[in-house]
Amino acid sequence: MRKPLLVAGLLLSLAACHKTDDAPGLDFGAGDGISYRDASGMANGTQDPTDWTADATWTAQEKALFPELSISLEGAPQTSFLDRLTLYPNPAAVATWAVVSKNGASGPSPFSTAAVLVSRDVKEVLRLPHGYAGSGYYATAFDYAKLGLTPGERYRLYYVVFNGNGLILKGHGDVRYGK
Repeated sequence: MRKPLLVAGLLLSLAACHKTDDAPGLDFGAGDGISYRDASGMANGTQDPTDWTADATWTAQEKALFPELSISLEGAPQTSFLDRLTLYPNPAAVATWAVVSKNGASGPSPFSTAAVLVSRDVKEVLRLPHGYAGSGYYATAFDYAKLGLTPGERYRLYYVVFNGNGLILKGHGDVRYGK
């Protein structure tokens, strides 16, 4: 009788010590986990190939960052729609996020954006107002100090680019508040 109680007590102790991962932190990737950019938006150091491009799939937690969108976040990205999508400089104290559509024979293609900046524990730091780019160009600035961010810390910007036909692409980019 004593041995089964001992085993049961040991199992209960181990179960109580097991760490649950209800809200996993972000994996920023190898190295610094950001794509270095200079003040003109040019690559300037190591690059994270998963940043500032289209994400094929998102977790339920990532999709839940955009409850206000009435479009489906599923489907193949239309990567040929965009000419450029970047945040520069990175790292920086003040940075610009820019999204530019390709120019076709009929001129630039309009689109809208939705974006949420989150901390490493996927807590919302800033929800950007939806942007509309009738001219095919959208840009907004981030002043990390005014947002109350921690110097040296990394953050992630999740974004959705869409138009009247639905999803163009969804993705993320990692940034670091630096001087």
